[in-house]
Amino acid sequence: MKINIKLMVSLAITGTLFFSACKKGVLDTEPFNKIPEETVWNNKANAETFIFSTYGLVGDYASGAQTDPYTLNSLGFDDIYGGAATVFNERMERNTAGNFNNWSTIRRCNQIITQVAASSGISEDDKKALIAEGKFLRALSYYSVARRTGRIVWIDKVLTPEDNLLLPATANPSESYQLIIKDLEDAVAALPTTKVAGRANKYTAAAFLTEVCLAALAYENYPAAANVSPSNPLLDKVIANGQIVISGGYALENNYGAMFNSENPLSSETIFGIYRKSTNTSLSGTPMQLMIPNMNNDRVKQNQGSPLFVATNTVFEAWVQHGPTQNLADDYLVIDQANPTKALPWNQTSQYLAAVDETAVIPTTMIRKAGGESSVKSGMIRPGSTETIWTLTNRGRDARWAASIISDSTKFYGETITTGLRGNADRWIKIDGTGYYLSLTNLYWRKGVYENVSPRYISSSPTDYHYVVSRLGRVYLNMAEAYLLKGDLANAVSNFNKTRVTHGKLPASTAVSIAEAWTDYKRERRIDLVLENDYYWSLLRWGRYGGDANYGKPSGDKIPELEQLPSVMDISKDRKAFSIVQGPFFSSNNIRVFDKSRRYLFPITQGLIDQNPKFGPQNPGW
Repeated sequence: MKINIKLMVSLAITGTLFFSACKKGVLDTEPFNKIPEETVWNNKANAETFIFSTYGLVGDYASGAQTDPYTLNSLGFDDIYGGAATVFNERMERNTAGNFNNWSTIRRCNQIITQVAASSGISEDDKKALIAEGKFLRALSYYSVARRTGRIVWIDKVLTPEDNLLLPATANPSESYQLIIKDLEDAVAALPTTKVAGRANKYTAAAFLTEVCLAALAYENYPAAANVSPSNPLLDKVIANGQIVISGGYALENNYGAMFNSENPLSSETIFGIYRKSTNTSLSGTPMQLMIPNMNNDRVKQNQGSPLFVATNTVFEAWVQHGPTQNLADDYLVIDQANPTKALPWNQTSQYLAAVDETAVIPTTMIRKAGGESSVKSGMIRPGSTETIWTLTNRGRDARWAASIISDSTKFYGETITTGLRGNADRWIKIDGTGYYLSLTNLYWRKGVYENVSPRYISSSPTDYHYVVSRLGRVYLNMAEAYLLKGDLANAVSNFNKTRVTHGKLPASTAVSIAEAWTDYKRERRIDLVLENDYYWSLLRWGRYGGDANYGKPSGDKIPELEQLPSVMDISKDRKAFSIVQGPFFSSNNIRVFDKSRRYLFPITQGLIDQNPKFGPQNPGW
């Protein structure tokens, strides 16, 4: 796969065009701080410069924290908490939702479509591909709005001051999605099959179609209950476009973690990524800044912890603000030693049941408990057992566990990270005030963290970085969901087993009913797509489907995962005991509310409706 050097240096190209224009003569009076429009659209290369600079809108789909802190995938504090808490506390009000006004990016997309079509310097074949690219970008900009607010303001031309600018919003989410799907279908038909990293092709558009069609299906009839029919043509579109992607020669990554870090950013699984170079990117400009702790040996000593870091300087000097929860950790399955054809939650395996006494009273000298916290599950290794909490939570576990999460006794960046009590990176350092920027959960993110950052993890360290936007594993999961909704058990299980077996190194699911398959599928999607801006939107989609997708509840009912309380696991220094606790952790992290009357969509910004009533009516409940 080639990397799109043009896309990464589009600003440099813009500068070249500017200086070329300056050669006309020192007495020319036209403004030289702008590129004349006729120059931009005069040929393919110049038009591409404008197109590349429009790709910034794809950042809405980039990997990283994004919407995961809305859910119990990630527990945050400081700014991460502040950005998510208004959602999960149900404190949002109708003027604070944002992301309805995407009109400046839509204008750019419409300029691409209109100006390329009118260009006399671009060949007809090139026009088709560039117009399709403009439609792809327009669809993605609108999808970002539609999945939040349902309705959009559809604009398909370059507006002028003479146009009526008091345009209406679409009548309902279905109308929005029909328009978005049409743009993506046009893009699939006309985009090239050439794979250039960082630029859309036929398969990129098809991959997005597999997900947009699922969202469209979920929000049909909104706010009335969804009516998910196995014969709905949207499901066939998901499967057909998934097959287009599969035909493109992509392959699932055998080393799951590699496609998210410096090992293999151009993985054959990646369909679309955003790529940044160290020449203009530092740690502080990447998600890693809020994933890595701020730790040194002085703090470890104050914590009476061990081991000390090998590095004598402060090798970890970032500002972690969120970490994986125990709720998420419990979904990483472990292969059962007594029956290796089974993969079970770590605390349900035969080895766990034989080794752990859950009735044992754990002395406070082994595990502390902070104020306001309550233990919901605890246990101690039975006398004579050779197991430890580490062996029970690591041996035979889903391979994505170690690839995605730094847990107790993990080797990372040449150091041994210990998050049990009296470790060198446990949450008690933060609780006791010895250090501040440590995870609340005793777990840290490894997915999306480069391990070649030099000289250390500090804000100014230059680093390459890439964001995964779309990949083959996600397409297989979208197809699995379509097959589940069609009632096709065999094909559903076959598709989500592809990521479970290849990425997770787990035995295949043997679900024998649609209900069992939904349980396995939902776990699989959560684990495989964590930190890929998916889980929150998937929970909403499943809630809209209802039935087996949401614990047998009717369409539009409460979503239990969005009202569960966060949990954290403490492990004793000798790894012989554990306690899972719930509590506030930071501010109101333990207030999780889902108002089914309104939360399936965010509000349209009320101030915009006040200015133009055609944007209304306001979404239900707001």
